[in-house]
Amino acid sequence: MKPVTVLGFGSAIVDVSTVVVESQLRQLGLTKGSMRLATREEQQRIIAGLPGEWERHGGGSVANALVGLSLLGVQSALYTAVGEDDEGSLFAQDLSELGVEVVLSEQHYAEGTGRCVVLVTEDGQRTMLTYLGASQELTAELFPFKIATGTPYLFIEGYLLDVPGLGDRLFDVARTARRYGTKVIFSLSDASLVERHRKSLQRSLPASIDYLLANGEEASAFSQRSDLDQIVEVLSGMRFSGAITLGDHGAVYFGADTYEYLEVPDYASAVDTTGAGDLFAAGFIAGLVHELRPLDVLRLGQSLAAEVIAHPGARPLVDLGDWLSQHEPDLANT
Repeated sequence: MKPVTVLGFGSAIVDVSTVVVESQLRQLGLTKGSMRLATREEQQRIIAGLPGEWERHGGGSVANALVGLSLLGVQSALYTAVGEDDEGSLFAQDLSELGVEVVLSEQHYAEGTGRCVVLVTEDGQRTMLTYLGASQELTAELFPFKIATGTPYLFIEGYLLDVPGLGDRLFDVARTARRYGTKVIFSLSDASLVERHRKSLQRSLPASIDYLLANGEEASAFSQRSDLDQIVEVLSGMRFSGAITLGDHGAVYFGADTYEYLEVPDYASAVDTTGAGDLFAAGFIAGLVHELRPLDVLRLGQSLAAEVIAHPGARPLVDLGDWLSQHEPDLANT
């Protein structure tokens, strides 16, 4: 395979989405804006029970971010697992067509390809029920360190902490990659996941990663603080830098000696927030690749997030170079 700048480690997920009203979420016993794991059978019942049109797209948190990176010209690849089914073929084909190389785990899986049911309310919030499928059989032992060697950045999604048997071994992968000279970026992924794995995260992250990405709820759950200044103080005292996204309240970049705050750009308008954190991650990582100053790293992340929330779906629909030329022209050629 070609040398890559960013290697992602994440679940292969196909998104199936539809628009709902909040009363339908209540009838299903779901909390708006949440993500939880579900069985394939539960997903099927929900799909069958909700009228309306369902759209199907390649998804997965890290995969979405890598698409954004690829569309910015950053060579990217994803290590993951798919089932031997149509959805696995769709997932791999989607990424390949968008310039992301797919590196599949070298074993066969009894489970089908992962799927996420995404229910979008009129305010753009998404409620997700995820079946990990073949991804729940990923192991640390099969991680392709031969590919990772010499790769500048490794991006890992926190969702993998829910993979049985992977858990803490995910941090072994991160530490080994760092010994090869790779910078490790870790996404907390979901607040409820952070609650489930807080002790492991607090114990392992400071010695395992270089950058942390989180939204406000995730950062609060991890730090066990509710005030933003206190959250930043806790995170800045650890051995990594990173960013906290705050929805329509902007984003912050933090580090031992760095703090930057940036408001949401005035051109951002939410139709569907699915993929907002993923595309923010793409911009953040692209900013690191191009050695931008922290404020511009935030700007790039927020601009890409603004593009993806402007329409349904978790991946960009326009040329990101053109988008940046229109909205952040001084970042368009980075």
